Amino acid sequence: MTQSKITAEGKLTPDDIATGSSIAAIMNLNPYQTANETLQRAFDYTKGIPRKELTFEALHWGSAFEVPILQEASVRLGLGNPKTTFKKAFFSEHYPMAVSLDGMVPGGGKVLKTDIDKGIIVYGDEIKLTGTGVLEGKLTSQEAEYDLPYYRGRLQLQMALDIVDAKWGAVAVLHKGIKLIIHVFPRDSGVVNSIRDAAIDFNRRVQHYIDAEETKWYEFQTTSECAKIYNEADDEIISLPQLENDIQSILDMQDHKKTLEQELDHAQAKIMAKMGAAKRLQAGNFNVVWGDINYKAVPEKVIPAKPARTIRSSKLRIKNNG
Repeated sequence: MTQSKITAEGKLTPDDIATGSSIAAIMNLNPYQTANETLQRAFDYTKGIPRKELTFEALHWGSAFEVPILQEASVRLGLGNPKTTFKKAFFSEHYPMAVSLDGMVPGGGKVLKTDIDKGIIVYGDEIKLTGTGVLEGKLTSQEAEYDLPYYRGRLQLQMALDIVDAKWGAVAVLHKGIKLIIHVFPRDSGVVNSIRDAAIDFNRRVQHYIDAEETKWYEFQTTSECAKIYNEADDEIISLPQLENDIQSILDMQDHKKTLEQELDHAQAKIMAKMGAAKRLQAGNFNVVWGDINYKAVPEKVIPAKPARTIRSSKLRIKNNG
């Protein structure tokens, strides 16, 4: 295959269905994005609200290095030059989901086993590269990972394998610009079925929003997630007496947390008092260090002006009226 592209094609999929880049968040397996944030983006997409353009440094280098990563991965796998230009998204024939492919390369029936020296991790004892496989390229500042997290292309790859009906694929991750690890996977029917179920459920929520103009959110997981979704407040007062016990539980947990923090501080103070000026302590099975924190000198800084803005708080203020 002829290589004609030097940088990544970018996202070619729509935002109103599950995609390779969103499936980990939809399945609550992405620590950097929530299912409801993805759903909110889908709602915006149906109303023609444009996606906010992302222009940060890591994104730039991820696009710039994607093709070289895939080429080097193909070399280490003993395969040919990968195809990396597609000019379209790939849609499932039976399920509401789509992917943008990074690369594809024929496997030629080659049999692979894990080879740490080459940075090749095979999931299973060995794998036969039957037919054309799918390649995903990733760049990260994280330390080398020998068990690939689901959000770093693992779910994305399985979705792609399902959509293009491929039997194998690989996620090539360049860590800190100096360590390439190639994770080679067979198609996993269990994971694929979970992806399909998540895509169907996501589509159901989007269609309900289109048809009824009502939001069927996923269960909210964190206060910061709530603040992002409900990011504007009005002065309306609502009555929900059924939440009284939940609010009392919050107050009880806050009191318990405060007590534990005080007990923790007292326990540490007891140890510190016994250590005195000593920096290190041995106590049975434990080694304890009471060290120093060094602050480097910094020049005076002038903080640039910022416009006024209002954001929704991620904490509740509770007053007991009883």
